[in-house]
Amino acid sequence: MLTLNFTVEGETMNDQLPVKRTKKRKLQKVATFISYVAILIAIACAAFLLMVDAEEKVMRASLGATSFFFFMVGLVLHTIGNSDLPDLTIKK
Repeated sequence: MLTLNFTVEGETMNDQLPVKRTKKRKLQKVATFISYVAILIAIACAAFLLMVDAEEKVMRASLGATSFFFFMVGLVLHTIGNSDLPDLTIKK
């Protein structure tokens, strides 16, 4: 795998950006926590889907859709929670 490091006299590319990166905000931590809960719900729905009779097609379809929905919610919220957002506040 090819990796590129853009450095100028010992500085990385992030050191040259005009905005400083900050630590995770409270809503990012909440989004990360909710993403873990959503993934657990998706796993529980998928496990319950395996236990439902094959004759109950409506139940299987709804559990499959619910499992997919919560997995995708978990994926999106985990991405939001782990993103490195810059501090864009206007200083007076």
